[in-house]
Amino acid sequence: MPSHSKVCLLLLLAVWGCSRADGPPGTAVAAVEAAPSSAFAWVPARSAADAAPEEFPARLLNTPGTNAVIVPPLAARVVDILVKPGDTVAKGAPIARVVMPDADGAAAQLQAADRALAVLAQRKTQLGALQGEGLVRAADVAALDLEIARLNGEKLRARAVLAGSGVGGGGVIVLRSQIAGVITEVSATLGEYRRPEDGPLAHVRSRTGQRIEATFSSAPAADATYAFVAGGMSVGLQFINSMPATSGVGYVAWFDAAQATEIPSSAQGRVVVHAPTTADTWVVPATAVGHATSGAFLIIRQRDAVTATQLPVTLVRIGNADALVRGAIPAGAVVASDAVRAAGLTP
Repeated sequence: MPSHSKVCLLLLLAVWGCSRADGPPGTAVAAVEAAPSSAFAWVPARSAADAAPEEFPARLLNTPGTNAVIVPPLAARVVDILVKPGDTVAKGAPIARVVMPDADGAAAQLQAADRALAVLAQRKTQLGALQGEGLVRAADVAALDLEIARLNGEKLRARAVLAGSGVGGGGVIVLRSQIAGVITEVSATLGEYRRPEDGPLAHVRSRTGQRIEATFSSAPAADATYAFVAGGMSVGLQFINSMPATSGVGYVAWFDAAQATEIPSSAQGRVVVHAPTTADTWVVPATAVGHATSGAFLIIRQRDAVTATQLPVTLVRIGNADALVRGAIPAGAVVASDAVRAAGLTP
């Protein structure tokens, strides 16, 4: 075989061998042609109104204003009961009338001490005049001073009993409700003798006033719109405060109902968060948000521009594949869907 024919045969075999090793003919070329011409896209920022609401688990907390009990501050005898279960009462409404022997005793002791002290004060004035003339022994004056001190001590004890019980004196005492609400239980009986440790005479529960606690994955925005949703009901909420969770993961936030609304005390639901819709709040792909030591940023450009710029923004939250940011995005600008890949386009 001529030498040039051998060379051609060897080249054909080499090409055929390469095609067998790498796959069918044209595979490598097709792969090159299928490669994307850009590693990211330019997309317009969307209005914050388009952001999907987030939901977080929540529960109701009772507060000092949601439940109250009526307990006699001292041992008492019940002389009248003024309410029944189911009654609606206002704050300060009378619940029961009682007499408290200890309060009566303290009031009587206080009056007796005051009268005795007035007599002793007059007696001391008389002895003072005689003492100056040497007609009174010093021991008599000292004994009088000791009696005055003893009576002042009795006054202090009597006043402490009355102040601690919250009553101004003895006689029939009216026990009142500390909150507005509904009487849920009355356990008192007319004529019975009740000590404070025997338990409440009545229970009152408010229709409103519960505080709502929710656990968030990140710090909640104070200017967002919140609602408590449970069992088909939806109640607008007012943001109160938030703190990092003690577990170290997420945040715990507290809310009050925006209006006086009755929420079942057993309701367990969720807090629905609608993003703030201010003019400078936008929805962009989560990958469009870059992070630097100076803070979060976007890579933006005008639609017909070649160069791009880095725009500092405030990251409000990230949910699913979207991020909510606050920043001054110019009209007509588009955002790089991948801030890391687009960063090289900025000057």
